[in-house]
Amino acid sequence: VRHDVLSHFQVEGGAGISARSAMSRGVYIFHYTYGLEYTLAGRPQGSGTIGEWSLDKRHYGGAYPPPNLDPPPKQANPSTKWLHAAWNEAITEAGDTWPATNAMGTIGWRREGATADEIQKSALASAVVGSHWTWAGIKTLSFLPAGALKTPWGVGKWGIALRPKGLPACAPPRECLYIDFSGAAHHASFDLSAGTFLSTRVGDGEEVIGKRL
Repeated sequence: VRHDVLSHFQVEGGAGISARSAMSRGVYIFHYTYGLEYTLAGRPQGSGTIGEWSLDKRHYGGAYPPPNLDPPPKQANPSTKWLHAAWNEAITEAGDTWPATNAMGTIGWRREGATADEIQKSALASAVVGSHWTWAGIKTLSFLPAGALKTPWGVGKWGIALRPKGLPACAPPRECLYIDFSGAAHHASFDLSAGTFLSTRVGDGEEVIGKRL
């Protein structure tokens, strides 16, 4: 049995990896492991950070991406533009068989953290700021001022989640918070009297329970 080893069998691009030369040679597989994360001005976001423009398969573990995904910034590299076009082409070709979805597209996944004014206007945020919690039994998740979040896995952002889709516990007049860290977005409903919250990860719906310390 003979085998051919192809140096151009696959390409693995990213926001900071153009992969232009590999794509020009004609690769067989585009392996999109990493999320493609950019600011709207076209600058690649840092590792583990959700971009203002974000194309990441992890967003859609529990829901299909919507049609007509917003295009990447003009400054994005060729591999990003190619993958975005491929996603849109696949969705369009599926036609009426593409499932209905309420998931976000390529814009809206990044949240900047609650401002002092937003915290003051929210009863839930005002009650939570400065508090410390466990995350799936692991210490410590800290809701710091100005929407800063400290976790065992690094820093993140938190703030008021405005009408997150598919979560009845967050329907007005009730409030929920977003809790974003390690490249993942979460929505959390709180039971302050019991000192607990239930977090649902955006995309695959994974749930985590937090308890106040």
